[in-house]
Amino acid sequence: MKSCGKMGAKNARLLDRCWVFFLPVYFLVAAAFDSSEVTNGEYLKFVLATRHTAPDYWSHGRYPKGKDDDPVVLVNFHDAAAYCRWVGRRLPIVDEWKATCEGGKLKKRGDIWEWTSTDVDMGGQIYKALCGPGNSCDCSHRYLAEWKNEVKGFRCVQDSTPVTWLPGLFQGKVFL
Repeated sequence: MKSCGKMGAKNARLLDRCWVFFLPVYFLVAAAFDSSEVTNGEYLKFVLATRHTAPDYWSHGRYPKGKDDDPVVLVNFHDAAAYCRWVGRRLPIVDEWKATCEGGKLKKRGDIWEWTSTDVDMGGQIYKALCGPGNSCDCSHRYLAEWKNEVKGFRCVQDSTPVTWLPGLFQGKVFL
């Protein structure tokens, strides 16, 4: 049997057999989580650059002294999503957050619930799912997107680039 390396026009059937192996790898996409929740210091950069409204507990657009590494709180879903877009990321979905948490890969700076982009329909009203205070991987909390309080924060994720170089591999045109 021929290998999946160099392909000529006459070897189209062989290419079909090779895709059976490579197709699952070709569509592989993973999300890379931020190492911890978004901090006051990080959120301040966003507020200054975009003139977005600062959280209510900040005084004159600044967070309390000595709180730069604390998770930013009193942000609603829309604030969190806007920040994530600004840094070229997005909010995670519940399944991503829970799997990463249960795998022991989430560093938590505070005892807060984190916004996700997952919608939950509760009696015709759409809520957002929030995940895990403290050392919990619980994602049972539901909140309206406009609501905010002192224990609601967030972290962002970045989608990894799918492995799309495999077709070029068959033609010897791989650019990394």
